[in-house]
Amino acid sequence: MDPPNMAIYEILGGADKITTGYRYRSHTEEAMIKTRLLLMILALALSPLAAALELKTSAYAPLHEKVEEGETRLSPYFSIMLSGGIFRPRLLETFHHENGKKVQIGLVKFSKYAPRQNGYALSADGKTLLYFHQDLPRDDVVNKRGGLYEFQHDRGDSLLHKDANNSEYLLDKLPSNTIVFAKLIKEANSFRVKGEVYIRDTEGNERRIRP
Repeated sequence: MDPPNMAIYEILGGADKITTGYRYRSHTEEAMIKTRLLLMILALALSPLAAALELKTSAYAPLHEKVEEGETRLSPYFSIMLSGGIFRPRLLETFHHENGKKVQIGLVKFSKYAPRQNGYALSADGKTLLYFHQDLPRDDVVNKRGGLYEFQHDRGDSLLHKDANNSEYLLDKLPSNTIVFAKLIKEANSFRVKGEVYIRDTEGNERRIRP
């Protein structure tokens, strides 16, 4: 009996011992091994492409906390609501809670892929919130100027930067008490306007990170 037939004979149970010191593989086993190797090679070859496609479709979301659809209670004093979609602009609404009452304090357009740090920042005790407001044409609830605001539960609302917006993204994940914002700055003696990007935390620390 030749070696390949001997291997098949062994698989069928016709041989109990291997006298040659090694075992021949059957055609079926060889095919299975080749198939596994091919799948492994394909997986390794396609993994960079898959990662690139994931980054392209999900933008910055995998690097940050995701803002969930619907209403989210951030603390006993604040909540947010993300709504809108295909036929309406996506809006992030901000609310303050006190004595059983919920009052809307902010409204801003919010990208599908924007992370938490582009919408709000909350202090460790939950009493101070940094958030954005846009003076949108159809907004008849919040009557105030657009910009970056700070609301302290015990002290009230204050405008920090009147022309700040949430249009800038960072690849770095910021602490939960830190927000990123952009400001449009008009250059002196010129009609040019340039954008500057800052980060700020609920302790009042602020710094420009670019340009």
